Amino acid sequence: MFKKLLATTVAMIFTAAASADVNLSGEYEGTLDSDGVYTQSIETTVVGNSGNSAVTVVLDSDFSVDDMYVTTTVGPLSFLLGDNSGDDPDEIKMGVTFDAGPVKLGLNQVSGGDTSVDASGNVGGVSLAMTDITAATRETTAGYSIAGFSTELVHSKVGEDHRIQSTVSTALAGLTLTGESNQNADRDAWEDGSWGGSVASQVASLGTVKAEGHLTSADVKTLSASLTRGIWTAEWSKTDAADAVVSLKATLKF
Repeated sequence: MFKKLLATTVAMIFTAAASADVNLSGEYEGTLDSDGVYTQSIETTVVGNSGNSAVTVVLDSDFSVDDMYVTTTVGPLSFLLGDNSGDDPDEIKMGVTFDAGPVKLGLNQVSGGDTSVDASGNVGGVSLAMTDITAATRETTAGYSIAGFSTELVHSKVGEDHRIQSTVSTALAGLTLTGESNQNADRDAWEDGSWGGSVASQVASLGTVKAEGHLTSADVKTLSASLTRGIWTAEWSKTDAADAVVSLKATLKF
């Protein structure tokens, strides 16, 4: 099947309109810590469009290629060829997605590997997304919002373990409140038995003030407080008995 999809995609790319446009975007981040050390990084995205097709190249701080992929549409079908793995390990794949009523279905094949089936949609007000639905290790994400509260549950299976992460957030009296469980301190990976939360507020004369806390199952405590105004974020953070760290970060998107 994917040989036919690949042939169709290649044909569409080479018969696209000759007129093309190129868009450049990215994000620069520089951080000065309390030891006087300044570190910086930049991610640059270049998108070349031609007709209903596009080539996207993502460059890292060394201007090495991080991601590179082609997208195109053929009627109701959307194709992707290449590596769009982002921060995950590089992975070249071929994929096609299409709508089946309220559900979006996707077929993805890692280069030289097996084909996975993904699905997403909204059922009764609940947003659902499932990756590799035919595998025992599939991951399911469910989100729901009601009366100002937003919740998200993520379930995945690794070996015999069922891993569940949860996040709930709401706005109350000018404050944005968030709580989560089974997530690490950076809120980007599963961590068993941990929990945390944050409270943020927009202060007109200052900017966005935010306080965060996180506690692991081993009682490792992380606390932080930050102030963001424009491109600048000043932060104080402390993990357990370690010395506190103060930093000033500049984030510029273009």
